[in-house]
Amino acid sequence: MTGLGLLFSVQHTSGSFALAGAATGSFAVAEAAVGPQVARLVDRWGQTVTVPAVTVVHVVAIIAAVLLAGSAPVAVTLATVVVAGAAMPQPGALSAARWAGLLAEPTALRVAFSLEATVNDVAFLVGPVLATLASSLLLPWAGSAAAAMLVAVGCVVVSLQRSTAPRPHGPRVSDAREPSPVLAVPGFRWTLGVNLGLGCFFGAVPLLVTAVAADRGLQTVTGVVLALSSAASIVAGLAYGALRTSPRPQAVQLMASIVLCGAALIGAAWPTLAGLAVMLLVGGTAIAPLVASSSQIVQATVPAASLTQGFTWINSASAAGIAFGAALTGILVARSGAGSAAIGLVSLVLIAVASAVLAARR
Repeated sequence: MTGLGLLFSVQHTSGSFALAGAATGSFAVAEAAVGPQVARLVDRWGQTVTVPAVTVVHVVAIIAAVLLAGSAPVAVTLATVVVAGAAMPQPGALSAARWAGLLAEPTALRVAFSLEATVNDVAFLVGPVLATLASSLLLPWAGSAAAAMLVAVGCVVVSLQRSTAPRPHGPRVSDAREPSPVLAVPGFRWTLGVNLGLGCFFGAVPLLVTAVAADRGLQTVTGVVLALSSAASIVAGLAYGALRTSPRPQAVQLMASIVLCGAALIGAAWPTLAGLAVMLLVGGTAIAPLVASSSQIVQATVPAASLTQGFTWINSASAAGIAFGAALTGILVARSGAGSAAIGLVSLVLIAVASAVLAARR
């Protein structure tokens, strides 16, 4: 909702789609790049101390960006957007870190992370609709206001729940030996590649569906087609959490990555709106298991003092994939059409398959 709200509000205030696009892109890059560093502060000083302060900075920066767009220099507007992205509190990582501290048994963690993935899918299904309706029917900046309010209320309320908050580790871990940096953990690195490939799928699909729908004059059904992946992912997330046995997370990632690649092959072989709808239904079944198993791997491999960083790095890898997948797909659609872009999507998703193979072999 935050990125979409920025797009609507900045475009209306400034009258420039170029500035609106630059603002949303800058927000995503700042969130991906700075998010793990904010998570490091959270691990050191605790959610109760850091999250309310970070949330205040985020909300103030969002308000400033909306007010300054069109009246202040472009550099100033983009600077406020960068601050807003850098100060995004990462609620998903905060919640996952709490589950990791509350539950020690692997099966219980799988159920909890599956629930998280399912809730995320519901948010991705409902959030954009709410942002669009608020900005279209109320005021152009209403989408940004709604998103900022939800982030502020949700993150502050959760951060004040001291009974479930992970223990802060201070500026240095009390152990005699400093734990390895998060990115140096071997089992964790391959999970970043899996989420990078998943992010590429997320970034490419909206452009592919929009391009094919526009070519056939069916723009009105774009949202319905895109919602198919979230709907399928919700079902898959519930099914994964309900399993009676706990499969190895690396094996789950390999199987789900192969399913995602198979879905991309369907889109490449059948680059019509119907074919893309099938692609999204098949690919959606892989999303929640990939997200949940990634959280399982983070919990099992990353040192306890750096868990929030680990969960945030997963989000950053996915965000980087979204940016790269969207950029490459947009270029291919403009130059060669949706068919070539669908073939390009297959190569992007192979990043996830290759990373999952390397992780499963270890």
